[in-house]
Amino acid sequence: RDYAKERVAFGEPIASRQAIAFMLAEMAIEVDATRLMTWEAAWKLDRKEDATKEASLAKTYADDTAVTVTDRAVQILGGHGYIRDHPVELWLRNGRGFATFDGMAIV
Repeated sequence: RDYAKERVAFGEPIASRQAIAFMLAEMAIEVDATRLMTWEAAWKLDRKEDATKEASLAKTYADDTAVTVTDRAVQILGGHGYIRDHPVELWLRNGRGFATFDGMAIV
């Protein structure tokens, strides 16, 4: 969010562009949804209830969200998103790795 507020293109911060604002909002929604799904699964487990469905949904959604959100972050950052010194580049590689090492998204 900070980068989008500071980066100026065509005389205004890119955060003021509707497309960027929508991307940031969708990213926040997806991260919050992932967090809530994870909390729901943990809550059921704490109550000694079966949380197989909730845990599977949280895992699948988290894997997809990791890739989607970091891909959008790279789009917003432009070339900076591919620089090895930027954490988003690592997050993108890690997000893609989740699907590979965690297994397929089909549960």
